[in-house]
Amino acid sequence: MKNVFNKKNILTAIALLAIGILGRLALEAYPNVETLTAVSIIAGALLGPYLGLAVALFSVVGSDMVIGNTNILLYTWTAWAVIGVGSAWLKRKQRGQLQVWLDSLKFTGFGVVTTLFFYAWTNFGVWHLSGMYLHTWDGLMLSYYNGLPFLRNQLLGNLLIVPVLSVATLSVLKYVPVFLQQRVQQRQSVKI
Repeated sequence: MKNVFNKKNILTAIALLAIGILGRLALEAYPNVETLTAVSIIAGALLGPYLGLAVALFSVVGSDMVIGNTNILLYTWTAWAVIGVGSAWLKRKQRGQLQVWLDSLKFTGFGVVTTLFFYAWTNFGVWHLSGMYLHTWDGLMLSYYNGLPFLRNQLLGNLLIVPVLSVATLSVLKYVPVFLQQRVQQRQSVKI
């Protein structure tokens, strides 16, 4: 098994972590529009389940330290943990070239699925812990109904944010090493 904790992966995870936290803070005024889903998916898919989990959890914890959270944090934090680990399923099995547009499309589709999971899990948490709803079937359904505007915001946000961050990240990972290698070769050819 290849060491997933190499320098390139750690730097990528740190960059995604910063994007996750800063993006969530910047989008705080827009309920449920966030960068955490995107960075969790990208980290899990590109770096594997361990770093996917780390990026997801540290992003939500780091941003929650500024924004705060409610008594359902167990549900929100575990939702992003599941997204970070679960997106490792998208990890490319072959060692071929990154396919920026195709991989971004896969990440975006997974973003839709995970948005629905996040909505179902966290609204269950609201019903379970908030005291806002009776602990009956009708209370649970009312929690889901009242959460629909938040689902809409998160779904629309992720339909924009996941592909933009995916294309940007995949492009950097694919083209920057090629550019740097060309620069090194140019310098070496000048010295000869």
